[in-house]
Amino acid sequence: MHFLCIIEALVYSVLACSSLMSQYFAVVGFSPFEIGLLMALPPLTSIYANYIYFDLAKRLSAKRLIKVFSFCAIVSLWAIFLFEGFLAKFIFMVVFTFFQGSLLPIVESSMISFSQRLLVPYSKIRIWGTIGYTITAFLSGRIVKLGFIWLFFVYSGIFFLIAMLSEHLREKIEGSRRRSEGSVPMNFIILFGIVTICVGFNLFNSVFLPIVVRERAYDLSIVGTTFSLMALSELPFLFFAERIRKKLTTKVLFITGAVVIGLRLVFVPFTQSATGLVLVQMLHGWTFIVIYYSCIGLMRENLKDQQLLSTQALFWIALQGIGPLIGSTVGGVVVEKTGVFNTYLLFGLICLGMVIASVRFVMSRFPNLQKS
Repeated sequence: MHFLCIIEALVYSVLACSSLMSQYFAVVGFSPFEIGLLMALPPLTSIYANYIYFDLAKRLSAKRLIKVFSFCAIVSLWAIFLFEGFLAKFIFMVVFTFFQGSLLPIVESSMISFSQRLLVPYSKIRIWGTIGYTITAFLSGRIVKLGFIWLFFVYSGIFFLIAMLSEHLREKIEGSRRRSEGSVPMNFIILFGIVTICVGFNLFNSVFLPIVVRERAYDLSIVGTTFSLMALSELPFLFFAERIRKKLTTKVLFITGAVVIGLRLVFVPFTQSATGLVLVQMLHGWTFIVIYYSCIGLMRENLKDQQLLSTQALFWIALQGIGPLIGSTVGGVVVEKTGVFNTYLLFGLICLGMVIASVRFVMSRFPNLQKS
């Protein structure tokens, strides 16, 4: 059990390092549009590669796939660092994100299977992911002051540890390239459209936060520290998630998460200090994790069997693929045209307007159920 918790922490540590790559590309001197393209590669990969990962995991076993892909990720990661120029870094980033992208879905599938078999709440395992992300983001944010080469050393070390500990992934991976036969209800298609926009705006904040720090000439270590505190802010919700959901209802929980995403974007341009910026970012604890948890609840409350499987597949495409892809690429274009602070304000107002317009739809199209 303790080895699995360590793997969970390490996988989310990889995501912490990945978040700092936008800062690395900013320091190298790439434009916001170029940074947006580079940081769009992970969500783009998640759209097309998940079926490949699960098919390979069934053929090779999860632990062998994770071990091989972890070492391949180390090689391609250092290629990103060593080769100069946007084109070279873009090519190796494409390769790197393919190998790195396998870690989260494969490991999380193993963890979910493990939690179901031993009747351990998945949220208790997921907490270790938040802890790993928090510690790594904080430490990495500090060491980049010594040079970004140290970020790559830490990044590589985490991949190496995951490869070594992958032997403990013994749960069977359930995955198939065959599409589910159940149709996705129209109310969930519309809901996931809202999710796509909210998640896109949320990722825009993470990708372009280093640009805000650079333009205001704040200390570089603030980015890593902020990311660590953002992850830490999820813990209170994770500890009491089920109680909160039952108290507010799943629908109200979803709406509040979307509102806070918009508010955080609006607040960023009006911060007057590094401390103020960090405090605004602490609203993160009621953004992505709340959207994720409430959507899972809505699906489980209203769907079952093949229809649930089909809807979950669409949800993950919106959550990890299309939403972040739009936030990164469109965000880069708009920042180039209007500036980073105007874009924050514009996206925040769009998000709040969309939520206000969709409240009646969310409240009327989903019955008040509270299934576990």
